[in-house]
Amino acid sequence: MGKNDDNKKDSKDKVSASKDRKIEDMEDWRNEHGQPSFKFLQSLADDGSLTALEKLRSIAEDLDISYDLDTPIEELIGKIRSATRNDPTNTTT
Repeated sequence: MGKNDDNKKDSKDKVSASKDRKIEDMEDWRNEHGQPSFKFLQSLADDGSLTALEKLRSIAEDLDISYDLDTPIEELIGKIRSATRNDPTNTTT
């Protein structure tokens, strides 16, 4: 490859990395603002810490989901997923 080909490849790599970062930023924003992805919810459940559980409860409260302190994490995630699927503005899977 010549220098010109290398420059084109570098430019394509930079554009691709930029697009990937924008997608990650968008997913992070959705996860933090009431449209969490299943992957994010599952990561909180897998974490199992008090902080992660509080985050799940906070998401549930933001979505007006009823739950109590004895609600299992997987059930809470199911309720969150159901609420976000019923939201026509939700685009996260």
